[in-house]
Amino acid sequence: DQTMRAPGPLPPGGLAVIPKRKPQLPRPAVAVMAQLPPPADEDTTMQWKSIAAVAALATGSALTACGAEDTAARVDPPAVAVPEAVAPVESAAVEAVPPAAHVTVAEPAPHADAKASEPVRGPAIPAAELRRQILALLANFQKLEDLERDNVERAFGVRFTSRQGVSEGYEYDGITYEGWQYGISTTKLYALDEPSTIIVGMDYGFDYDNDLPPSYCTLEFEPLAHELVGMEYERDTSISRRSGKTSWGFGRDSKANNAGFGVSIYIYEIETTDGTKQTCIKGFRIGGGAING
Repeated sequence: DQTMRAPGPLPPGGLAVIPKRKPQLPRPAVAVMAQLPPPADEDTTMQWKSIAAVAALATGSALTACGAEDTAARVDPPAVAVPEAVAPVESAAVEAVPPAAHVTVAEPAPHADAKASEPVRGPAIPAAELRRQILALLANFQKLEDLERDNVERAFGVRFTSRQGVSEGYEYDGITYEGWQYGISTTKLYALDEPSTIIVGMDYGFDYDNDLPPSYCTLEFEPLAHELVGMEYERDTSISRRSGKTSWGFGRDSKANNAGFGVSIYIYEIETTDGTKQTCIKGFRIGGGAING
């Protein structure tokens, strides 16, 4: 509260975004087994630069423990330039961010070739626009084919690149006007003839180096959950806590197409200025399968 009172209200459109910087830590005494391929785990998409220093200090034996499906494995995404829309400015006055209604999504580029390439970070969009895209994707699920890369690319208006070391894995990195990053991926987690699993991960401001709690809210959970229920998704009767991760589950069937869809929304809490708790979203895991087998 003292910090907020001292500088006064934020300028229109918020503050300019300063890219995160990874600290130059001493190298470990034991060499990391860098030749090991990254685990083909759905949670690798939800990993961010904020824990890169911790990952670099882990030994090879620690890396092998990250392969379990419910364990949050974390890798450092390739460094990319911050879009001009959120680059720091010299003036103290920050230009107002255009409203979501006037945001133009970049025209999708051609598909990346089969060989692995680095994720490409697209132009900045408002967090409200990302929320709208996610809900539109979930609302239109009818067939299991809707879980595949082409449909997800259409829903978000982007093109994915191949995930290095992951068969039939594709991804896209983005950033919001609010300054936090997000990633989207589709991966064949189980078998090539099974539907893809969609992961949407968000950087929610957790300071892993100093063990500090999240510092901001990405998307509010309860209003989005209410909209999912309005789309005939059935919400689980209780929250799920597995391997240190907290999530709510939602499910919907398309009986005409013998398809069922499940959504796990991973959540976290922050304390607001008035001392209340706010539940926010740090990621989505979306999958599906045939209802009768």
